[in-house]
Amino acid sequence: MARYQPPVVDKNSTFAFFFLFLYSAAVLIRPHEMSLMSSQWILIKVFAITTLLVTLMAQRPLKIYPQHWMLLFLSPLVIISGFLNGSGMIGVGQANAFFASSIVPLFLFSNCISTLKRQHWIMLVCITAALLMVHNGHVQQTDIDWSGWALDTHAYPLFGTEHRRITYLGFFHDPNDIGMFLVMNIPFVVYFYKRGKFFTKLLAFLILLALLYGVYITHSRGTALGVVALIGIYYLVIKAGAKLFLAAMLASPLAIVILTVLQSNVDESASGRLEAWYAGIQMLTSHPVGIGKGTFADHHGLTAHNSYVLVAGELGFLGYSLWGGALLFTVLVSYLFIKHAETENLDDESKDELMMNKTLFFSMSGFMVTAFFLSRSYTVLLFLFLGMSMASHHRVITKIPDLAKYVTGALALRCMLYSWSVIIVVYMALKLTL
Repeated sequence: MARYQPPVVDKNSTFAFFFLFLYSAAVLIRPHEMSLMSSQWILIKVFAITTLLVTLMAQRPLKIYPQHWMLLFLSPLVIISGFLNGSGMIGVGQANAFFASSIVPLFLFSNCISTLKRQHWIMLVCITAALLMVHNGHVQQTDIDWSGWALDTHAYPLFGTEHRRITYLGFFHDPNDIGMFLVMNIPFVVYFYKRGKFFTKLLAFLILLALLYGVYITHSRGTALGVVALIGIYYLVIKAGAKLFLAAMLASPLAIVILTVLQSNVDESASGRLEAWYAGIQMLTSHPVGIGKGTFADHHGLTAHNSYVLVAGELGFLGYSLWGGALLFTVLVSYLFIKHAETENLDDESKDELMMNKTLFFSMSGFMVTAFFLSRSYTVLLFLFLGMSMASHHRVITKIPDLAKYVTGALALRCMLYSWSVIIVVYMALKLTL
């Protein structure tokens, strides 16, 4: 397969990005859901369709990457898996939902965020949304009725304790989703801290403290581990060599499973999580094409509590290869840019693009860690951040064409195989410890 070659001339549509900005705010901040009168408005769909139409008409060239094809092929696979398991029409509905909430945002973000300035605007939307979630959660922590200022949002108790778990609007009603989003925003705040002067650094530091406080009041162990993992990954990427980084990445699923096994002796939820992981792998071996998207809980009674196992169980060998390959390929390309970019003779714009690539690498790393404990394989957050990373790769290659050698179809195919290391390590650990 031919290597990716960036186009010489880009025609950036300001109009398309304007609607992408509105779409991002609607998805993440969800202002229309703060009022009872507007809570049923379909703003997100309107902005998504408008952005897509304007992008198709005005954005040139339209860039198609290996990740687009890999994830696009999941849609017919979802339908096929549904029909083979007796839930054909459910599969059609799931495929349509996946295309609208995953493929379309991925395409728009990867094409419309064509400048560093545009990326900054999207990052500011993300940070604003994160701060609103934290503030609403703080109100829930202090309110006598556990209510937040956002419409109909209420904290709920952490089982067996007096702690309150915070919630927000839309799909952020789950504190785990809030925690994941906060972790993915931490690199954004650090980015602005490093670039800014005194006032910006002070503001970024205060925002970082707010995000850490938000992670705490979600009472999500997976997201807390995600914060710790970001620090460890930073050390491995910046200080360690490629071999040590690879060894740590392969060993981390094993370490996580062992920790979960040890915790299961005193924690019923941890024990249930291990059982779900094992059930997901059994689904994979008994249904090579998957049991059908959205049916894991129907077979096991509970969700997988692991995004990797969830996809493997629901979409089988090919489905996981496509999903895991797209995820790993994106992160691996970012890593290769970090390790192999020569910065000595670069101009400031090129250095800024490399810095953004590094930032998005850590955001995606935050997702990969927290996703190990959550069933968030199809969350829109994943595809928004994937799209940002893909747009960043294009901008980096435009500035530094020599790095195009790392963005190849051959590497994408190898990543489909490499992604199975997670499932294999989890399976081996479960066999050894259960």
